[in-house]
Amino acid sequence: MDDDRRDDRRDDRHDDYLDATVRAYDLDPGRYERATAGMLPTAEIDAFVRLLPDPAGRVLDVGCAFGRDTALLADRGLRAQGVDLSPAFVARAAERRPDLAFQVMDARQLDFPDGHFSGIWCQAVLLHLKDHDIRTALDGFRRVLAPGGALFASFKEGEGEEQVVERFSSDASRFYRYQSAARVTALLTATGFRPTAVERSHESERYGPGHRDLTWLHAFATAPDGTAARG
Repeated sequence: MDDDRRDDRRDDRHDDYLDATVRAYDLDPGRYERATAGMLPTAEIDAFVRLLPDPAGRVLDVGCAFGRDTALLADRGLRAQGVDLSPAFVARAAERRPDLAFQVMDARQLDFPDGHFSGIWCQAVLLHLKDHDIRTALDGFRRVLAPGGALFASFKEGEGEEQVVERFSSDASRFYRYQSAARVTALLTATGFRPTAVERSHESERYGPGHRDLTWLHAFATAPDGTAARG
């Protein structure tokens, strides 16, 4: 009994870092929307769609924020829906696109049937998780993906982790876990995915003045038993 109580307290402490990050987004969701609304991942969505086993299938935008990418995916003819841990973001996404389904949900605990989706899109979300929670999320992604289903996930390139105020999109502290291409590949492989590419994109070079001097890692993978390959 004592050991069980200690395990529960340890799990609660592990969630503290993520709770603070969600509060930072809920504090001023409009600021994040204004900062990122024009950062359209057109090339990445093109590659993701090519990887899908069903070009008109169900796709889940995990960590959908204000629904920007969910809408882009739906406009490609996909049956897209979004989930996010921030209630403020989910409310805003539903306001922007009332024709699409949005839910408050933890990326580590997806409440969907096995094999339900052809693809999972996860933009700038796993970078807020520690490695053990990234693995938990990826295990869940693999479970809800159909055989050969496609995964896109992005990370900030770098080393280590930190709790930091990044005023580009929030005045409150958020947790970041930085990754290398090799580490991302290892995380995907360890959770049963077949990585197909990890690509780099420099934010300010791509989107222009006012954006940050940082490099994004864009990872593409397929679930087990898939035959799809990037075109």
